[in-house]
Amino acid sequence: MRTGACDGSLKPHIRQAVKDDLDALLSLENICFKEETFNMARLKYLLLKAKSIVLVAEIEGNIIGSMIILLRKHILNARIYSLNVHPEYRRMGIASSLMDFASGIIKKKGFEFISLETGINNTAAQSLYRSKGFQVDKKLSNYYTNGDDALHLIRKL
Repeated sequence: MRTGACDGSLKPHIRQAVKDDLDALLSLENICFKEETFNMARLKYLLLKAKSIVLVAEIEGNIIGSMIILLRKHILNARIYSLNVHPEYRRMGIASSLMDFASGIIKKKGFEFISLETGINNTAAQSLYRSKGFQVDKKLSNYYTNGDDALHLIRKL
């Protein structure tokens, strides 16, 4: 599947997801996660009905990354609910590009903060989030269904 540069200079096309992206989003979800995956009904809800923004990153028409951001009325904190990058495209700047794109949209919508949760042992994700200005807000014990802890991170926009 991989095409293009291997030096982190890959420039994906980032756009808001549409209904026709659902199959590709589900496939990416199942590739990226072994546990805690969204099913088609949940993805469809998040894309079409929820107060959310769903972004995709694509290379040559193939969706290789996605991000779901939840928005709540009257709360100035947007939440990154999910961030996926196909394993063949990791460490190439895709997640960073998605985060930058999302931050611009969220700020324009009037949100002041953005937050997320990540596994306490997911040091690669923590490094990315810290490089984007996120700071650990608190530890969440037994956050995941397998009993693993998570960190809650937040950043002012």
